[in-house]
Amino acid sequence: MEELNKSVDLLIKTLMETEIYRQYTEQEQKLMENTELKERVDQFRKNNYRLQQQAEKEDLPMILEQLYAESRELRKDPQVNAYLDAELALCKLMQKIFLRVTDEMRMHIPEL
Repeated sequence: MEELNKSVDLLIKTLMETEIYRQYTEQEQKLMENTELKERVDQFRKNNYRLQQQAEKEDLPMILEQLYAESRELRKDPQVNAYLDAELALCKLMQKIFLRVTDEMRMHIPEL
């Protein structure tokens, strides 16, 4: 298990040295300079996560429209847009890594 932990530590260190992670942390720092805007973005992210996890089917169209409207409004701000794009790039990178691990281990995960 110790060897596995060392490998995970190395993976984390390597990820943190990527341009994608550097961009993410840079955009996050810029956003944190504006507390009110950061709170709005975080609330949007929470709402988006909740939608993906627990939205009732009958409420879905209304919730989606509210989320899209909120996204359009927030993304008018170049700072927010840059942050959300950087976050998405980092999430996609982590997803690729997870998918590669599960593929290499021949772990069957059905597509949704």
